[in-house]
Amino acid sequence: MLERLFQKIFVSIVPVADGHEVLTVALKNKKILYKEQRHFEGNEPSAVMNRYIQEVVDASPIYYISTINTKSHQGAYEGCLNNGKTQHRDDTRVSEVCRNKKWTFYASLDDLHSLTYEYHVVGLDFIFSPFSILEYSFADKMKDVFALYAFSMPGLFTVAIFDGDRLEYAYHYAHNKAPEGSEEILEASASNFTSNIVEEEEDKDGLINLDDIEGLEDLDIIDDLDSLSDIDDLNELEEVHEFSEDMPTTEEKRLSKENSFMIKGDMDSSAEDYQRFTYIQKTLNQFYSMEECQGRFIETVCIADSQGASEELKRYLEEELFLNVLVRKIDVIETISALAMQEEEGL
Repeated sequence: MLERLFQKIFVSIVPVADGHEVLTVALKNKKILYKEQRHFEGNEPSAVMNRYIQEVVDASPIYYISTINTKSHQGAYEGCLNNGKTQHRDDTRVSEVCRNKKWTFYASLDDLHSLTYEYHVVGLDFIFSPFSILEYSFADKMKDVFALYAFSMPGLFTVAIFDGDRLEYAYHYAHNKAPEGSEEILEASASNFTSNIVEEEEDKDGLINLDDIEGLEDLDIIDDLDSLSDIDDLNELEEVHEFSEDMPTTEEKRLSKENSFMIKGDMDSSAEDYQRFTYIQKTLNQFYSMEECQGRFIETVCIADSQGASEELKRYLEEELFLNVLVRKIDVIETISALAMQEEEGL
């Protein structure tokens, strides 16, 4: 009834290098009344930004405020061990969301607490995982195509390998974390882990509720939050088996290293391009070392790109790693707005 009388207002917030982007979309009877995007300076939400958002949402009692989780402690794994608030054996508390009864996002409750406190003046209704954006961007591909899927925005790079609707491997690189020497970190966040976790609370609809985060009493939120991410402090992992007969020789290692230096030299015009190339190469190597790989080779990489991946990156993925590359340009803030509308329809 209220929906017929009042407009719905969706406010999406994305942190960027020099501040925050804020997108406002107002709907009534599923028709867009207006759309406005503004930029606000400052690494922290400013008084000017908070005042603007408050003025926007004051126009209607029906509004939703969303952002993206850019923190490092998040990820995804195959299967649905739990659904809701859980605790790992090392006492790290996380929130998990099962997707289609097949795979799970997870996120550190400390990170969620930090995000909700950061935006406590205006309040948050939805915090979306990078894996949510990845899933949304390639919903048409994930059901059928065995591929490595990646989402790229400044400060983070999220990867997931799907075979049909089965998640084979996932990892979330955040804050330009260098991949060199990160084999143990990659293994610690592999999607095929076996985790002894203690279930604390289960949400009715498989959605994470921001009310579950302790100490945040003044949040203006909806009952449920779908689409969160993960933390990389997993407690138990399945052993990654390496096959000695396939180990590279000293000469092969030397040539591989020399080839990497040559690629880096050619791509020095874009450090981010080289970093993304390295992330993809590292992810493929890690997947191929896993027993679950079963001798399969990935031929396709699909990148949801918000930064403008260069043709040079695409060319090197094709020529050096022999991959078919699909790049889809996306607008992160528009995608978050679309996800919020999608979630609102399911409430």
